[in-house]
Amino acid sequence: MSEDFFQIDKKEILSKFKDLANKNDERADEYNPKHARATDSPTAYFILDRVRALYHWIIEQIKIDLRRNYINDDDKYKKVFGELENYARNKIRSEKDGTMYLRVNNKLTFNGDKKQYRDELVKSRSKQVSVVKKIVDELNAFLRDEAPEDESKPILNDNSPRTTYKEHSAEEIADIILEEVSDDYLLEISNQNFINFNNKMYILMDKYNVTAADTKEILNKIQESFTPQEDKNESETDHTESETTEL
Repeated sequence: MSEDFFQIDKKEILSKFKDLANKNDERADEYNPKHARATDSPTAYFILDRVRALYHWIIEQIKIDLRRNYINDDDKYKKVFGELENYARNKIRSEKDGTMYLRVNNKLTFNGDKKQYRDELVKSRSKQVSVVKKIVDELNAFLRDEAPEDESKPILNDNSPRTTYKEHSAEEIADIILEEVSDDYLLEISNQNFINFNNKMYILMDKYNVTAADTKEILNKIQESFTPQEDKNESETDHTESETTEL
């Protein structure tokens, strides 16, 4: 970018973020930035998506200031804003082994672990602010064309319309999964442990251009098929008994 690059006002962003955090002061998973997706049993992808949402939130906060900075150059405004959005959209990456992560300014790496997310962005206000500072520094470096490079493959979000893909039969899809998913992961899901399998499936489905929303639906169906029927019935019975007790 040219020498007249725009820079984000860190103090202003931190002030707005503190106001946002004060409205979500439960110190629990109810703290979710506006753009994040809520889920009762978050996978690594959805936890990382919550972190990525902070990037989009910051970009949304500077929209007016950015517009003012390029008040006489509409094309430049659209270009810079679009590049910021695209940069944030590509923040979730995957290692060669399929491990997903989101690296903040090359100083803090989120790996999709729920405990780490809660420690950094839920329980501690000072850590929340620290993460936001790092993101602002990173975005400002990007605006100066100095952002740290990451050569790993990005995993895009699923804002595109939901699409049903019919290029492969059910048998072909099963063959693809068996060929590309580790035998150890398949053994784990037979014991109702879906973490590694789910993470690998997000990578695999992204490779075949299946949206994250559709992938989640597929994984829910797979998980249901591996959940013993007795457990389901017991869960439903316990829930009914609980409701009866409350009444």
